[in-house]
Amino acid sequence: MMPAVIEPAADSDRKWNYKARKPSGEMSRGVVQATSHSEAVRELRRQGLAILEVELGSVEATVGEEVDVDLRRRRLQRAFRRDDTISFCSQMAIMLRTGVPLKEALETFADQAPRPEVAALAREIRNDVCEGVDVSSALARWPLIFPPLIVSLMRAAEASGMLDEMMTRVAKDLAKQRKTSKQVKGAMTYPAIMLAVAILAVGVIMTTVMPRFAPLFAMQGDRLPMPTVFLLGLSDFIRTKWMFWIPGTACLGWAAWYWVRSTTGRRVLDKGKLTWPILGPMFRNLYVARFSSTMATLLSAGVPLLDVVRILKDVTSNVCYDAMWNLLEERVSHGDELAPTFREFAFIPRNVVAIIAAGEKSGRLPEVLESAAVVADEDLEVSLKSATSMVEPILIVGMGVIVGGIASAMLMPIFNMSRMLNGH
Repeated sequence: MMPAVIEPAADSDRKWNYKARKPSGEMSRGVVQATSHSEAVRELRRQGLAILEVELGSVEATVGEEVDVDLRRRRLQRAFRRDDTISFCSQMAIMLRTGVPLKEALETFADQAPRPEVAALAREIRNDVCEGVDVSSALARWPLIFPPLIVSLMRAAEASGMLDEMMTRVAKDLAKQRKTSKQVKGAMTYPAIMLAVAILAVGVIMTTVMPRFAPLFAMQGDRLPMPTVFLLGLSDFIRTKWMFWIPGTACLGWAAWYWVRSTTGRRVLDKGKLTWPILGPMFRNLYVARFSSTMATLLSAGVPLLDVVRILKDVTSNVCYDAMWNLLEERVSHGDELAPTFREFAFIPRNVVAIIAAGEKSGRLPEVLESAAVVADEDLEVSLKSATSMVEPILIVGMGVIVGGIASAMLMPIFNMSRMLNGH
């Protein structure tokens, strides 16, 4: 007679790690609580899962593994740059178009990845695909790298069997967005550098030059001009009261940062982006180019219009546009057309509204939106050059006024002394 198998005593706190497949075919991993292995299996089957593996795991180990996985996922996502995403999509498109199987294409990209983090993430996606997970679901697990826009396009491509074409289009759109962002940042970099130089120059004058003239100015007593008195006081405050103005400046900076991140601050800044005299046209054309191009891509891929409107909220990132998308989502859900809603918002150019209306009537909305994106890109380049050419002279004049005012305040006492000496 064989000895009886003695099972461990039941423990309601036991955690069972499982690996199973959902009815949709997607892989599922997790932890289920049960008193025994058979009870864990019954619970998983009750949830409709096809069980692949169930093993006992301690609470501490499970929590530790989950924390390690989360940390690793965050580290990989932070290491993945926009250029890596563009390279991933473009290389995958080329390999899929030439007939390379998806799993082999992912492994090939991982082998030639420029950095270990990129290779590790590509292999994570490959492992999910090998376990039967759809490409869109595998990419959705990395939201910082593949936003909802890309996931929606991949889901539509899987339904239509056009994964290689959609990868090509995603890579093209991402490269276009990167170029536009670099143009905007480039247009703002030069004015920022000039402003920093002006602040540095004024700081050097106030902390180094003015103190050398202070003894000379003190000889005139109460006869100093008011601008000179003000500059001497400001210079003395900057040099001797740093323990007050440095913390005060830090507090003001923190308050400004907090205000910008608040609902009120963001609303004011986002509205200003669309209404400022010089930068307003640049931001308006930027937003139009982004949403029209993205909308054309999603509609061409067969994504439902209501889902398109929801995705566009992440593309514009402006509270004024968010209000428009919310209203548009409500009206589209009731079967209304797009053009009347766009017409209600002044920051949407009238020609774009007319193009959308014509596209809806003719049934060629994706094509006309693509044309609108091209026009908006051209207008964006013109507005970028215009903003740069206008901001530069304004800053130069401002620097001249500030530095010239300081120089005049320093020279006026010297001229007064010269006149007094000539009078004697």
